[in-house]
Amino acid sequence: MRTTDADAEAAKAGARSYRVVNPMGATGRMTVEAPEGDERTVVGCLDGLVAERLDGRAPGSTVRMELSPAADGEGYVAARVLPGGLPAL
Repeated sequence: MRTTDADAEAAKAGARSYRVVNPMGATGRMTVEAPEGDERTVVGCLDGLVAERLDGRAPGSTVRMELSPAADGEGYVAARVLPGGLPAL
């Protein structure tokens, strides 16, 4: 597999691919599955741009993003979304 400088930088920063299990709804929450099979609940986004990029992702699609633990310890906050996700099949 060929990697680029952007891929290497994203890996260092903690960005990973996740599969959308439950898409973001009116509550601003979504459930994603990590490559290891662990499900994670995204409870918020760092800013409106990140929320915009996650809104409308269909179940089964993948999204490359960086997650950080939420301040209250319940779920994760999407810190950034990177290009390269796949649509649902």
